[in-house]
Amino acid sequence: METVHVHLKNPQPRTMEKIADVINGGGVVLLPGDTSYFLAVKIGKKNALEKLNLIKQTKKRKFYSVVFRDLSDISKYADIDNRHFAILKRCLPGPYTFILNASRDIPKIMLENRREIGIRIPVSEFISALIDMIGEPLIVSTAVNEEGASFNDPDEDSPSWLGYVDLLVDGGYIPAELTTIIRLNSDEYEVVREGKGPADIF
Repeated sequence: METVHVHLKNPQPRTMEKIADVINGGGVVLLPGDTSYFLAVKIGKKNALEKLNLIKQTKKRKFYSVVFRDLSDISKYADIDNRHFAILKRCLPGPYTFILNASRDIPKIMLENRREIGIRIPVSEFISALIDMIGEPLIVSTAVNEEGASFNDPDEDSPSWLGYVDLLVDGGYIPAELTTIIRLNSDEYEVVREGKGPADIF
């Protein structure tokens, strides 16, 4: 596994090109996000999704989110109405994961028996620039070890699944924080988990 170091506020162009090349080539990349490190693959790469599924089986947890640069492409991948869009516009970018019904453009391999996906727009110049360079959103999953503890320090953490990762992007230590998870269904919403994002605004 190769490692590159990145400056999260002003990511180096050559480093960004290297990360984009690995993702575009179907690799699994471990990236620093705004609330934790996460495993990421390109949304249209079936082999990368299969590899990500293998890692998730190792960790005995499976849940995927789609990370976007902004709100413009969300309707392509999730069923969203005007009310939902207004909620997302108010909260994103931010430390929230919104669960919505998946559209037909979401690969079945990441859905298993459910038709829901998580939607995220992190507060991260690095992630925003990377998605802009790739031109498509990323499928991501929070990086945790076998005990469920978050991967947050490349110098200290060494989970067993690390050998399946094609590229580790070292952004330094990131304090692990939970996102607030909100499920949006028709005219209702459900606070699934309270985390960093205030839940009392809904």
